[in-house]
Amino acid sequence: MNPQDEPKVIEESNTLDKLRYPTIQLDSAGLPLIPQPTTSPYDPLNYPNWFKYIILALVSLLAFSATLNVAIINPAVVPLSAEFSIAHVTGTYQTTIAIGTNALGPLLFTPLANIYGRRPIYLISVLIGFASALGSACAKSYGTLILARAILGFGSSAPLALGAGTVVDLFYVHQRGKAMGVFTLMMTNGGHLAPIVGGYVARDRGWRWCFWTGAILNGILFVICLFLMPETLFDRPRDTRMRAAISDPLTSESNDDDEKPTVQMVDKSSKPVSISGQGRPHYVPYQPPPLTLNTYLNRLWFWDLERPLTRKLKPTDFAIKPLSMLKYPSVVFPALYYAVTYGFASIEPALTVATIFTDLYGFDTVRNGLANGLTLLIGASLGELFSGPVTDWMMQKARARALRRARGKNVGEGEGEGEGDVDEEATIPAEVRLQGIWTGAITVPVGLLIYGVTVHYKTTFIAPCIGMTIACFGIQIVTSVLYSYSCGDCYRERSNDISQCFNFFRQGFGLTLGFYSIPFGEKVGYQWSFTFFLLLCVVTFLPIVTLMFYGEKWRKRLGQPKAY
Repeated sequence: MNPQDEPKVIEESNTLDKLRYPTIQLDSAGLPLIPQPTTSPYDPLNYPNWFKYIILALVSLLAFSATLNVAIINPAVVPLSAEFSIAHVTGTYQTTIAIGTNALGPLLFTPLANIYGRRPIYLISVLIGFASALGSACAKSYGTLILARAILGFGSSAPLALGAGTVVDLFYVHQRGKAMGVFTLMMTNGGHLAPIVGGYVARDRGWRWCFWTGAILNGILFVICLFLMPETLFDRPRDTRMRAAISDPLTSESNDDDEKPTVQMVDKSSKPVSISGQGRPHYVPYQPPPLTLNTYLNRLWFWDLERPLTRKLKPTDFAIKPLSMLKYPSVVFPALYYAVTYGFASIEPALTVATIFTDLYGFDTVRNGLANGLTLLIGASLGELFSGPVTDWMMQKARARALRRARGKNVGEGEGEGEGDVDEEATIPAEVRLQGIWTGAITVPVGLLIYGVTVHYKTTFIAPCIGMTIACFGIQIVTSVLYSYSCGDCYRERSNDISQCFNFFRQGFGLTLGFYSIPFGEKVGYQWSFTFFLLLCVVTFLPIVTLMFYGEKWRKRLGQPKAY
């Protein structure tokens, strides 16, 4: 871009508003970017793609490490229980406790991250994970181990709550499905790969080395994040022009229909034109500013140096404000369905396979790890191929159709080709993404039924493994779609709080499974217990179906939540 072509800053009184481009920035397909990037070099949307993918990889690895550290001991429950002279079911309680405290950590970490930045919380979290893993490895009694595992679950939970928000910080709407899929895949597969690693480590080095392995991983990640994990929190101006440009309720922050500015639809090769206020901006291809060394070092500080004075921490930010997002149907319904399906399709096998397969098939720690981890790992990886990229494609097609429909209507009304008020006709409902969930909603119950029936009738171990694979295939689709829908599409500015609600529901529900899953199955029969579980999945899916039809209407009626 030539110097004379560079867009000038809009002259408005609000400081954040001055960061807007005076033009509507287009992606490579010629569609308006959602959200619109600013002129600030600290805007994570302006980071080069290679840098965004490095950050995504690190955030995903942190989430991977958090779930791996919780589940790595699962295949070694039998030798652990023998050393402390406790029952096998009691031996699983240390994992259950870690899952429970995993739900509480974000109540502290998320408000701090929303005010002071994501980076310091990530670093503190991985340090706590490192220290508590060392404590678990050195525990001399089961009570001490329970305490260390409780601290580990609490301290290492930050990436699980903040990761989705970081993805939203970095990527545009049409990219979030794939990026969110990478994050959720790593978050899910940390717990799935853990039994494989833990099985071999426990067999060759003893169960304590499962925790030593987690400590080593956390130590390495801390050093890498110290130099390569920048701050991504950024206060973005609310651009009302985009409501006119594409009328996108995904990023619209207001339901006030009194102000509906118009946009001049011109060829995307047009040069930028400086304007003041809400005139008719031009459409131009987006060219991000270069990432300089000074910008990089600024974002590597231990807290957010660009934090505005208006961003202050309040007592209500802890628990009350984050959980207040549950009043929105587009948050509470997906959080509930996600918690139930994830609990039965992912957490339940992690807690029970070692006990069940040892009793039924005489498996040792390695075989338990492979049976649990490999089946879930394959299912989740295949599921991601049918979720993130597919829903991104659906959203991109919806954006293109909406813009063509709006332009065609304006032409038909005689306003001149490419000009006019592009508003309701260009609507892109967030609920479009929910159409990608059907495959997951069907395969999760099917997989649970296969697992329960085959375990009850003591068939070959391959049959329940197939059931676990099918169920986990479905849960990965459910996870990717729901995270992208609620965090990225509906309420972007509160994505961390929504992710915290998801985590709270998931870990809280998972906490209960270790106490009743096996006793319930032994009492009524595994075929009936898992039939009951799949029926719960079906019942909690019904509100998701209502969101497909009424979600947009409910969001408009309730309005947008207040940002931090």
